[in-house]
Amino acid sequence: MSLNLFNYNNSLFSGFSSNSSGMSNMLGDYMAIRNGSYGKLLKAYYAKQDDGAKKTAGAIRRENALKKSQADSEEVKQYKDAQSDASTLKSAASSIRSNSKLFEQVEQKTTDENGEEKVVVDYDRDKISSAVKSFVKAYNSAIKSAYEQGSSIVQKKAASMVSETASNKNMLARVGITIGKDNKLEVDEEKLKTANVSTLKTLFHGSGSYASNIERKASDMASMTEQLAKTATSNKSNYNRTGNYSSFATGGIYDGFF
Repeated sequence: MSLNLFNYNNSLFSGFSSNSSGMSNMLGDYMAIRNGSYGKLLKAYYAKQDDGAKKTAGAIRRENALKKSQADSEEVKQYKDAQSDASTLKSAASSIRSNSKLFEQVEQKTTDENGEEKVVVDYDRDKISSAVKSFVKAYNSAIKSAYEQGSSIVQKKAASMVSETASNKNMLARVGITIGKDNKLEVDEEKLKTANVSTLKTLFHGSGSYASNIERKASDMASMTEQLAKTATSNKSNYNRTGNYSSFATGGIYDGFF
């Protein structure tokens, strides 16, 4: 039997050739592992993945921080609004309570039915009416802002004013002031202008009057809400408008971790 060397060699080397690319790939992978290139590629890949995850986590933290900062700002705003309204009520109550001349008769010029001018001595009912309406407006605003924020102690102070008003409702009704929806006061201006001045004076003038008691409670509410606003401001985390944390104590060091 004759051996066809040409065919044998051709078959041998063709088989070797067909496996050479696979062997080459294996050797290439081996050398990549051996010299550290493969490890570097893996580290780079996973570092990129971790970096993306960190950025996502950081974005979530900043978003949550910003939401908290906005919520804290709204809380502080509500306290400041309540403080401002309580201070306005205190001033309105103090003004009418301490103004003794408001309830004194004064000389006034008027015109009779014949068109003749004359001088009469009477109470300045327009001024009295204006002072009472200013008080009522300030009272309603203070009650509203107190109930719109979440502090139970502020709401209790408002409830104390509502209780004081309720205990004087009969006398208030005599001068045209009634308790309406949401415990707000309503004024009948015509009845107010013709009301008995002695009753008005009992309600709104001097120590121990209804206005005096409301003034004291409004003063307490103003002090309380002012302190609550300061406490809320100092206790909340200091985040800037981008959601990054910033404070005088930590500064940019803390920011570096984000």
